[in-house]
Amino acid sequence: MKKFLLLIFAAGIFYSSYAQYKLVSIPDHLQNKKVEVLKSSPSLNGNGTTVSMIGQKLEETIVGQTIYDLQTYSSMHKRIYAYPDGTIGAIWMMAFDAPDFTDRGTGYNFYDGNNWSTYPSNRIETMRAGYPCYVPFGENGEIAVSHYLADPYYALVFNKRDEKGTGVWEGFYLSGPDETSIVWPELITSGTDNSVIHVLARTYGDIYMGQDGALLYYRSFDGGDTWDIEHYFFEELGPDYFTNIDAESYSWAQPRGDTIAFSIGFTHQNGYVMKSYDNGDTWEQILVYENPFTPYAGGETPTFGGGDGSHAIALDSDGKTHVAFGRMRYVYNDENSLLYYPATEGLIYWNETMYPLDTTIISSYTLEYLIEDGYLLGWAIPFEGDSTIIDFGSYAASLTSFPQINIDNNDKVFAIWSAIAPGFTNGIMNYRHICGRASLDGGSTWEPIKDFNTDIIYIFSECAYPGMSPFFTGNNIHFTFQRDDEPGIHVWLNGHAIVYNDIIYMKHPTSILTGTGEQIPVPSNDFILSQNYPNPFIDRTFVIVALEKDSYLSMKILNVMGQEVRYVDFGLVKKGDFRFGIRKENLPGGIYYYTLSDGQQSVTRKMIIQGKL
Repeated sequence: MKKFLLLIFAAGIFYSSYAQYKLVSIPDHLQNKKVEVLKSSPSLNGNGTTVSMIGQKLEETIVGQTIYDLQTYSSMHKRIYAYPDGTIGAIWMMAFDAPDFTDRGTGYNFYDGNNWSTYPSNRIETMRAGYPCYVPFGENGEIAVSHYLADPYYALVFNKRDEKGTGVWEGFYLSGPDETSIVWPELITSGTDNSVIHVLARTYGDIYMGQDGALLYYRSFDGGDTWDIEHYFFEELGPDYFTNIDAESYSWAQPRGDTIAFSIGFTHQNGYVMKSYDNGDTWEQILVYENPFTPYAGGETPTFGGGDGSHAIALDSDGKTHVAFGRMRYVYNDENSLLYYPATEGLIYWNETMYPLDTTIISSYTLEYLIEDGYLLGWAIPFEGDSTIIDFGSYAASLTSFPQINIDNNDKVFAIWSAIAPGFTNGIMNYRHICGRASLDGGSTWEPIKDFNTDIIYIFSECAYPGMSPFFTGNNIHFTFQRDDEPGIHVWLNGHAIVYNDIIYMKHPTSILTGTGEQIPVPSNDFILSQNYPNPFIDRTFVIVALEKDSYLSMKILNVMGQEVRYVDFGLVKKGDFRFGIRKENLPGGIYYYTLSDGQQSVTRKMIIQGKL
């Protein structure tokens, strides 16, 4: 069922000034640049440009390499797991045979508690495969999944073994519905000894259930021998909600007992959490981000704020979901083509105590409303006073993207992501770095942002595609990322010639993110703002505000582009219920947002004005 969160306490405006948000300077020619959204393919090749070898870096833990540098189209799935016994398994998409990359598959390395194995040169699959996911399985085992072409349809190939790090991989397969491909799998295991397998996969090719790309769910209790849930289609994610499900625009949370959840969307379409309290038997839908153009009905639109498709989700000890996703600006032109603005920045945070977001809060032109309402988690941070961005390589994502978010047993929240790095350039473009941040109180306040790549060895390093272990060992966070010397990627976007990419493993004490520093609070509101009634309305609608104390109130009304179209100063309003009306007057019919503020906090609601009949 749907769950539209109507909460008494919502995130409010920060009590401190915006000065603590040291934002970067992006030139107008980059800010205004629009690029058409590209389609994804489950079987990409290179373009045959010359291979350029890069030199070995200084002392680091490099666990592998690859020439194939596209690790995901949208969200980074599970690529590393740090086990309680001190061992670690890590995977990545790997290929060296340019330009066709016929050797593409899953690269795997294992840390036995003392040393990593030598770099792999062969994939774990027996056929060309891609877009892998890796999790623990069984009492002491491991399992990975990827997709492959089982001519003429794509299907999933699994590889598992009872003892992690040793022995022969046992392969098995999963096909989609009759004459339907399934691709881009996402995997978790739950239950006793991680014995229950859960898989999400997207259809590819023909229209399925009214969508050009639908999401399907699978579950197995016996290691993949049988599937008690197979080809399950979520009506709540069907064509009434999504025109199509974008490639890898879904992400599993690490399970908590029988509670499992995944995030989905967060692009130019809506963003939801799907949660199950009974290990996948039943599901509820939670709205996180609402877009007025979902599903798209055709025609030109104003520029609007949304997500870039890269997102991550985690469950805390109470089963509450926490989501992080990259911000993106979009516009549909008069030819019904979807365009995005690559110079968009801002990493957004949400949890179940917060109101759903919309295109006003995720503005098309400012981070102000995200800051006011406590949703801004990350941004591009200046380095030693340098806040300028020259240019950047493309990932078809925002400048702050590919988040990972996990929560330890004390409900401390840890997030990492890839962000543009002012102050680090090759003279033509800025590089990306891996950044991180932590909350010690479940997302209410946040510690300062940490850049993990400010050491001299990263002066000319592009760092992207982070993967973080959901399990914390020895009070450490464990993560991997991909690094090379060229901004952007070669595969898919042809941003530079082919180069070798290192897969880097990092381990840092959690204290590096939870040390002393200025905390940025997300306070509760001192007032409750009702939804206007009636809604939609033709001439007039009414709103009630419940005030905890005497307050100076003001209201602004914004259109779907985030532009202010009306401002009202109510002055000092006495404690208690305050009722006021909103008249249509000169506002044309359409979607609007009204934001009420007491000078310290603000809350936003959506309203719809109907045209005259």
